[in-house]
Formats: sequence, structure tokens, C-alpha cells
Amino acid sequence: MSELDIDRILSYGEKLADEVEVYMLDYTDISLEQREMAISSVFEHAGSSIYLRVVKDNRIGISGTSDAARWKDCVDVALSSAKLSEPVPGWAGFPAKAVLPEGQDPCDKNITVTPDLAAKYLDRMNAGAAKHPEARVVTGGVSLSTGNAVIANSNGVYYMRDMSGISLGMDAICDTSTGYDYDSSPFLDRIDPEKIGEETTFWATASRNGVDVETKKYDVVFSEHVVESLILDLFTEAVNGKNVLSGKSVFAGKLGEELLHPAISISDIPMDKQGSAWKRFDSEGTVTSDLSIVQDGVLSAFLYDAKIASQAKTTSTGHAHRSGNGATYIHPHCMRIAAPVSDVMDKPCLFVREVIGAHTANSLTGEFSVEVANAFFAESGKFVHPVKKAMISGNIFEILRGGVSISAETKTFEGAVVPKMRIESMQVIG
Repeated sequence: MSELDIDRILSYGEKLADEVEVYMLDYTDISLEQREMAISSVFEHAGSSIYLRVVKDNRIGISGTSDAARWKDCVDVALSSAKLSEPVPGWAGFPAKAVLPEGQDPCDKNITVTPDLAAKYLDRMNAGAAKHPEARVVTGGVSLSTGNAVIANSNGVYYMRDMSGISLGMDAICDTSTGYDYDSSPFLDRIDPEKIGEETTFWATASRNGVDVETKKYDVVFSEHVVESLILDLFTEAVNGKNVLSGKSVFAGKLGEELLHPAISISDIPMDKQGSAWKRFDSEGTVTSDLSIVQDGVLSAFLYDAKIASQAKTTSTGHAHRSGNGATYIHPHCMRIAAPVSDVMDKPCLFVREVIGAHTANSLTGEFSVEVANAFFAESGKFVHPVKKAMISGNIFEILRGGVSISAETKTFEGAVVPKMRIESMQVIG
């Protein structure tokens, strides 16, 4: 769809609605999957998706189509949707055109959506897995994608972002122990497929013959995976403006209060060079900027998109992301946690690489009780004994109030750059 076509949609919609927004996504992707060591499937997709939002009498209507020729029908459906929706109290409008900050899009021109490139990275991952031959690779996969997104609205916004991506994942089994690893990035040179394969079979092999765990409190080190899926995920829910507005957040009404340890600060940095998003504007065209969420333990900000910010009588912080149905949801771009840095593995600890059941943690209270996976007793940075089976429980907000130390090395995830984290005296159930 050309700029002219988008102008036609905006012009048509403005005759019928108070505001119009067009979000268009063009994409090409391929996924290569293997079972055992044989390629089992190849999926290729290419196409366009158009999502329209209209505002009429402070009511927002949404519609989407993958058939660009039906854009007029799409506008009409969005208008019908608006009539059925509840008005947004305090609606302040879609973002207006603004000067974008300097920066690049998260796009690697070396990523080509071809079976040959996907197969090359799959072979490299298998070569890494072969370094621990006692483990058997069960599945593996590589996905490549390129595309661009356009956001335009009747307030003058017209921004485009180029994008690319590569993601790899593998799982393996050794006797009754399993291992899994994955990584993703917009850039090929940030991906190490041999390491992903080697880590996968290492965790499966090293986790065999686990020892029993005595029920008591231990000093625990969370891997980057656990910090991301348990600690930061629940923290993100607590600072989501939608949860704050509805009273579901434990942080609601506590801006300016010291809620975490004074040595802890948490921020969101959209253009962080180590991040994977690189957003100069969010998915509805609000310009992004660095946001301090917790400064020296004091809660200083929540995350908002345009709709929730209007309802909360504040302004968007530029944290709108686009879901599959065209609606927006609130999420950080590149969250960072700052805390005292140390060699978190230097002293004896229980190292937990994965947890099972992180999704069962209570986002309202922060309480969790999860099973550990690929866990080890460690001393002086070395794994001494694998753990057979254990549960850990606690409250992530109490953990962050009590103080933690973090590693200097980090791993990049979608939405965060994450360190390991050491927590003193955590309850472990054997």
C-alpha cells in the first residue's frame, strides 16, 4: 500500500469520524523446524495487514484486514465498532506529529528470508549441540523475518519503521533430564547458534543424577531467564497503567513512595543499544523517551498508551504495542534494572536456570510458588551437584524491597536487558 493509498483512507475516514488511524504491516517470514535431526517442516508467509482505528464521539472502533482492496469496508466496520464501544472518559486524541529522536530502526539488511540462510543457522546450532553427544536433540527451529510498519493518523503522524528478525530454539533430552535454550535478535551478528546448541545439550546432560534438597532457606541465584520471566514480568504488570487504573496493581496510588530497596532503580530505555526493539515511536505514533520507573527505590512512573493515559488524566509514555487484532496493549521497550553489581556466583548458592509455572504467580500480590528446572548447588562459580526436584516460593516485591545483587553480564530479551540476580535466604522446598 502506497502513501497515496493511506492518504485516501485518512481522507475517507475523516469525513465520517472525528479521528482516523492507519497501522499497516508488510512482512515476509520463513520458519524451518526439525525433529530429531531431520527437517520436518518449512513455513513461508508474506503479506500485509491493515488495522484501522476511528474515534467518533470519544468512542474507539477497531477493524483489520489482510485485503488492501477492502480498506473502505474496513473503515465502515471500524465505525460500526465505535458505535458499540463505551466512550473513553477524558479522551485526549491520537498523538500529533512531532520531531522524532535520532536513531536507527532495528533492521539488519543481511537477513534474507530464504531456506538456505535458515538451514545454515540450523546446521550451526546442531554443530554446537554435538559437543555433548550423550544428549539427544528432540526439536529445533529457526525463523527469519523482514518487514516494515507504517503508523499514520489524521493528526499528521506518518512514521515508518523497518524491521528484521532471527530467532532460534532447541530442546534436548539425556536419560530423564531435559535442556532448552533459545535466542532472538533483529541482527544476525548478535546470534550465536553454536552456543545455543551447546547450551541446550549441556543443560540436559549436566542435570542428570540430581540430589535431594533439604527444605530450608538458601541463598539463591536466578538466571537471566528466571529474572525475566518471574521478577520483571510481575513488576511490569504492577507498573502497567491499565492495572493501576483498575486498581489491580499493588502499586496503585503509591507514586512517590519508597517501595523497593533504595539501591534498586528500574528504567525503560527504548533506544538502548543492547536492546532488541529500538523504538523512536510506539505503535500509535507517540514519540518514545527514556523513562525512570523506580529511582533509588522510589516509584516514579507508570506506563501508558493514549487510551489509558486519557482515562487516567495523564499523558501517554509511548508504551503502546500492537496486538494481533489491531488493539494496543502496554509493555516496556527495553527495561533495565540497576542494583549492586557483584560476582553473584562466587559464594555458595542454589542456581536456578529455569522455573516451571511462572505464569501461576499472582500478579496482584507478587506471590509465587514454582518448581525449579536445571537447578544446581554451586560453589565458586562452578556447578557442584544438580538438583533432583525442588520448589521455591516467595514474593517478588518483598524480594526487591529486601535488596538483591546482580551480575555485570546480561542477556537481551524482547522488552528487557536482564542480569542474573542473587537473593539471600529464600525458602526452598525439597
